[in-house]
Amino acid sequence: MTKPVNFLFCIHECLEREGRCGVKFFRYIALFLLTLCVSAHAERGQVIFGSFSTNKAAQQWAGIVSSKLSIAAQIDVTTNANRIYNRVTSELMNEKDARALIRQARRAGYSDVWYLVSKDTLVLTQNEIGSEVRREKPEEMNSREPELKRMPENPAVRPKSSYSLARLKRTTAAVMENERDSLTPLVKEVKAFSRRFDAVTIPPVDKSTVSIDGRVDEPIWETIPAFSELRVVQPDTLVKPDFGTLARLFYTDKGIFVGVEMEQPPGTLVERLSTRDKSMSRDEFGLSIDTSGEGKYGYFFNISLGGTKSDGKILPERNISLEWDGAWEGKTAVTDSGWTAEMFIPWSILSMPDRERTRSLPFALSRYVAYKSENWMWPALPFSGSTYISGFQPMELDGVNPKQQWEVFPYISSALDRKTEETKGKAGVDLNWRPSSSLQVTATVSPDFGAVETDDVVVNLTAYETFFPEKRLFFLEGNEVFVTSPRGLTSSTGMSGDRTAGARRPTSPWTMEPTTLLNTRRIGGAPRNVEVPEGLAISATELSAPTDLIGAAKVVGQYGTLRYGLLTAVEDDVELRATDLEGLNRRYVMEGRDFNVLRLSHESVGKGRRAIGYLGTIMRGPAYDAITHGIDAHLRTATGQLMIDGQFLASDKEDENGYGVFADINWFPKQGQMHQLEIDYLDDKLDISDMGFIRRNDQKGIKYRRMSIKSQGLPDWILSRRLGVMASYSENDAGRKIPRGNWVGTFSMLQLSNRAEVQLMTTYKIAGWDDRESRGNGSFRTEPGHMIMLTYGSDSSRKFSYSVQIGTQPEELGHQSPMADFGITYRPTDRFGLEFDYRYFKRNNWLVHRGERDFTTYDAVQLAPTFSFDYFLSANQQLRLSMQWIGVDADESRFLQLPEGRGEFAEREKDADGASEDFTLSRLTWQFRYRWEIAPMSDLFVVYTRGSNLPSRENDDFEGLLSDAFTDTVIDSVILKLRYRFGS
Repeated sequence: MTKPVNFLFCIHECLEREGRCGVKFFRYIALFLLTLCVSAHAERGQVIFGSFSTNKAAQQWAGIVSSKLSIAAQIDVTTNANRIYNRVTSELMNEKDARALIRQARRAGYSDVWYLVSKDTLVLTQNEIGSEVRREKPEEMNSREPELKRMPENPAVRPKSSYSLARLKRTTAAVMENERDSLTPLVKEVKAFSRRFDAVTIPPVDKSTVSIDGRVDEPIWETIPAFSELRVVQPDTLVKPDFGTLARLFYTDKGIFVGVEMEQPPGTLVERLSTRDKSMSRDEFGLSIDTSGEGKYGYFFNISLGGTKSDGKILPERNISLEWDGAWEGKTAVTDSGWTAEMFIPWSILSMPDRERTRSLPFALSRYVAYKSENWMWPALPFSGSTYISGFQPMELDGVNPKQQWEVFPYISSALDRKTEETKGKAGVDLNWRPSSSLQVTATVSPDFGAVETDDVVVNLTAYETFFPEKRLFFLEGNEVFVTSPRGLTSSTGMSGDRTAGARRPTSPWTMEPTTLLNTRRIGGAPRNVEVPEGLAISATELSAPTDLIGAAKVVGQYGTLRYGLLTAVEDDVELRATDLEGLNRRYVMEGRDFNVLRLSHESVGKGRRAIGYLGTIMRGPAYDAITHGIDAHLRTATGQLMIDGQFLASDKEDENGYGVFADINWFPKQGQMHQLEIDYLDDKLDISDMGFIRRNDQKGIKYRRMSIKSQGLPDWILSRRLGVMASYSENDAGRKIPRGNWVGTFSMLQLSNRAEVQLMTTYKIAGWDDRESRGNGSFRTEPGHMIMLTYGSDSSRKFSYSVQIGTQPEELGHQSPMADFGITYRPTDRFGLEFDYRYFKRNNWLVHRGERDFTTYDAVQLAPTFSFDYFLSANQQLRLSMQWIGVDADESRFLQLPEGRGEFAEREKDADGASEDFTLSRLTWQFRYRWEIAPMSDLFVVYTRGSNLPSRENDDFEGLLSDAFTDTVIDSVILKLRYRFGS
């Protein structure tokens, strides 16, 4: 077999070197005969993708190969000369299938791929036909380990050798002509992915001599190897960036230091100061760390040019929460060739499992270049891929085992209520103790509810509750332990229109709502189900005020594969201001509530991720007790292509038991494609609202989404494209389709070459039955309709940017209501920022519940301007003026009444007195705030807040409603607050 093959190879090579047209025909005949000869050799064997001395490196490469080639790569352990080798192989197959797989691997850019047959070891190299076929003895194969090339800047990193286009020169001309265009980007992609096999090491330093000033000029940085292999991950081209990045890391017994030098033309730098965690288009560098060492949980730390920080938690796989702030340091500086940054992250703020010696802390580096609207990352883990935290670069550190750490956060505040001329002083303290890196104990006494920040102004006349995110630091610390599903991580969008790192986007008309057994805003929130005694009247503002907490405590930790969390909180008695029938002021006192939470979670990783957990809550109140239970399960395959999250729910409230279950299935067949399936079954008795949040119970349904992302092979005027299709079907226990649960739709987004974005969303809503808006007085039929939303946003990295949005949405009875939004952002300098958004919403035949079975439709106009002005005296001192107002002017149209049970609306007569049912709404919040960050996590606030909620004024116009909103207030207060951190 070998001699004919070698003979044909020699003929083919000679003819190829001859290169004359007259011999081209004979070249292809030789190539055809060569193919037949190789095909005749049909022993079964395996395709070998690499051989490694460590099993860990082989597992990592097997996961990459499986993901990129959509196969089930496996690891075979062999020995030779008393050495152990770990081969990454395919399953047993014949040579025909092997050649097809080798061709696929070659197109993807993998090098050192060969075929090992089970008998006479005929080997096909990655060039397959057109190179050479040779024999190797099995013992030679055992020692065949892929060449490892060291990065010039960091000898600690040992990446796999990159694919070389020069090795393709001997491939047939026909194959090269057909595959040249698709080969180049894939080769670049594999280069980026192939640089994270073995764990890197970073040097420990006994005593740091670095001053965190943003200038990487201390002598120690010159002795530290640098990481530089970032790739473009958004758009997901995975090509080498235009400018260099040198990132250096070292650590001490106190924490980890990061120094970064970033090349970039000075005229393209985008420097902008903002409040912490605010997302906007500006130059930024980030470090993410998997502190679990196994892809279970981690942290990210970002520093933007100018010194603004952003941080948060990471849960599998890419579930990111901004609801955490850590006490770390970071500064930046501008240089002649770009900019630099320094960071110091103390071990004391990180949760980590206990380790006696070597600790695994996988990490990732990222950089955002604003004027190009590009995210760069190493390892290259694009947002369109299936893996994130589990794909971080392995890093091993010795001697990182923090001892006992403690933090104390005392605060003192004084509030002047200008409405009542009352002054209230308040003091409290948060305590944080870490006896070890795997255990954290926190407690709070008389915590502040977060009066220095206001919630978004909303108008909600529906039967559905509005979700507001948590802002108190005590409840945010360690909160990720209590997260049972990706559905529990969703938070509201906020008011800013500059929330993205690309084009400007308008304020969202929707609030993203979670499904969770634990919504900590319930603890210390407004009292629920207040039964006001006869003869007393209590205002809505008083009923919505937060309740004082006496104290709370929390314990979170990890023991082996078990993570646990305990939370308990006690409310003070509730005192509500009331008036009696004679108009005299009274006090109505209610007993406070107690809250208790238990969380247990067992998680194993290796070939994927498997986890199961339990969460239980108990709320004890003066009227009733409410108990909930939840069992959650999670599965992720080794390649990350399939992820399943599910949860079973149960509630016990006032002797009524309810149950539910939901599951989320995500499938990533290849990079840039995602399929998502959501399945829900919640019975009509399920009630988790005393400590959790859910939009509605009594539903069973299914939702499907498909998203496709493409950044290559597009016209020059398009940088990236996203396309999506969506469908949903939901019904209640009676088998009737529920509103907002039955629709089909499409989504498309284009990022243009000028960094602007165009989005189009279309949805067709199917007819159904509304069983909620009547507040238990029957169901009515909703008509079909369509929603169309077209949005354009200009490049937000420029000093002036704008967004325009126009669309229409359906009303319950079939009419269409148009809306429009226009917004601008003006940032002439890094210290000054101005944002303004204006929303116009024309409601046609708007259906509003008026009590019992009565409804009225309205022709209404809703205006919603938002405004913010920011000025930074320095990176640590901010002046902010913000305003939100919503005004509604509604004119009555039709008067309707539901029949008992369910059915079509019938016309009803107005009340006998003939009073108009027209109404207006005017709700305003504006705030002036001065903040001085004295030290990490230590702040001084001076805040002046005014808010109003005017009663209905039928004859007022919008000008009068807005003017009176500034003068006729329900909130008019000045708050002075000092919070300071003391710690080890």
